[in-house]
Amino acid sequence: MADWRPKRLATLASGRTPADVEAAASELIEGLYIVTDEDTEEVLIRSFMKHDGLLQKPNVAKAMVKAYDQVYSLTLKGVIVHELNKLHERFPEWKAFEVEAVLDVMGNRSVNPSEVVSRRVPETLPERDAPLLTTNYLLPTTDNSLPSPIEIDEAFERSYGAWPKKTERKKSFDKFKVAAKRHGLEFVTAKVIEFGEAYERTTEKQFVPALNVWLNGERWTDDLPEPPQPRTIQPPQSRTAQNLDAYWKEFGDDPEGGMAAIGP
Repeated sequence: MADWRPKRLATLASGRTPADVEAAASELIEGLYIVTDEDTEEVLIRSFMKHDGLLQKPNVAKAMVKAYDQVYSLTLKGVIVHELNKLHERFPEWKAFEVEAVLDVMGNRSVNPSEVVSRRVPETLPERDAPLLTTNYLLPTTDNSLPSPIEIDEAFERSYGAWPKKTERKKSFDKFKVAAKRHGLEFVTAKVIEFGEAYERTTEKQFVPALNVWLNGERWTDDLPEPPQPRTIQPPQSRTAQNLDAYWKEFGDDPEGGMAAIGP
């Protein structure tokens, strides 16, 4: 994140005007390299989190969360959430995704930068149609289908209640929010309940995975657990019978009468 003030930036480049800065920035905006919010005068370098190694170090990731809290723009906050979730899909082994504060951020509302609406003010318009004094601003598209926090809480309570192993509730809730954001609240809730009931019927509680582990591994893609098949136990052979079997296999067929031919 950085301040977005074209007039100030123009003073740092000899022979450049604020219009030059805005023209150069427009190319970066169209390529989704940066996202700006002129209302809050902030700019986000979109790929910085991926290439700077921030998410590979837990302590630095915590500092990133503090920086996120200081962002004024709701649009840019949403883009940060989007980028975090996308990076988690590609690099789930990065240490930052073990930090609870990062998982909390990932559960917030996401704004896809490719769906952001870009509007430019025409250079000349009739005076009666004079626009607001801005040259380029970005507005997020609204998504009314996103579940509310209350809906997420209620869905998690139903899901956690159906899960046989009641452990690591906080981590499970964090993972549930991330999964619901990515795959849909109804889908994740239905899968947790379905697998929870299957584990209850088939698996001893000590062998049931914690819900947060199950969600993190997206294990709804696995087959439903089934009860173990009963083992068929063969009656043990006597040592004499075992020795005779080995003898006949090595030296020929069992003579007529079998063990009776040998005598007591």
